[in-house]
Amino acid sequence: MKTVFFKPDNLKFILRIFFENLLDSIFKRDEISQTVKNYIFENAKQNDPDSILKAMDDFAKNKRFLMNIGNEKGFLLSKEIKKLGRNILILELGCFCGYSAILMAKNLGNAGKVVSLEINRTYAENASEIINFAGLKDKITIIQGSSDKIIGSLRYRFDLILLDHWKNLYKRDLIAIEKRGLLKNGSIIFADNVGKLISAFVGKRGQSDNYLDYVRNNNKYKNKNIKTFLEYSKAEDEVEISTYSLDY
Repeated sequence: MKTVFFKPDNLKFILRIFFENLLDSIFKRDEISQTVKNYIFENAKQNDPDSILKAMDDFAKNKRFLMNIGNEKGFLLSKEIKKLGRNILILELGCFCGYSAILMAKNLGNAGKVVSLEINRTYAENASEIINFAGLKDKITIIQGSSDKIIGSLRYRFDLILLDHWKNLYKRDLIAIEKRGLLKNGSIIFADNVGKLISAFVGKRGQSDNYLDYVRNNNKYKNKNIKTFLEYSKAEDEVEISTYSLDY
């Protein structure tokens, strides 16, 4: 058993996930993204992104866990976006219910755009409805499908890349993004969930070590690691923020 599991805040998080999964198995609870969408429609204000984000935070804290980026890491993400300006292009890998897409798009200017890739069709469909409810359908485009197939069809150069899908795909997909020419000088890559707890708890799909080795030993990237918390908890997590440049 990994020692990282026994830190009190980490253990509290693990137990919550264990019991929620148990309840899902026993009571056959409704699909999570559909349930979140219904909660938002009942509790948030239409065309008010902040109200929708708050409803999702409330749901995740008090009802069922959501694998959103959350408000604390969302603050870190928003800081990086502000550095780049309002009229930027953002690529997100892993949309889930649309939380991060809404967070990123809500303050973009007229030329700002978020392109979000999501492999799960149900997640993509419900996220699209939530984004429409938020009044951001003109700012966010969801493309449903596997990232390794979609990246090769993209033509934009992006100012910011958010990696928030399976962690063992981070390196593969960043290399594909590089080869496709989707980065520009100064592009920021924001990689969520690169801490040891996720790697140990999730298993292979949560392992980001090869990604971290890649960006940290690549002279095209200047990196910073920020220790933070897993969404809606005090369990440990980390984000890696890498700036792309041909001048390093």
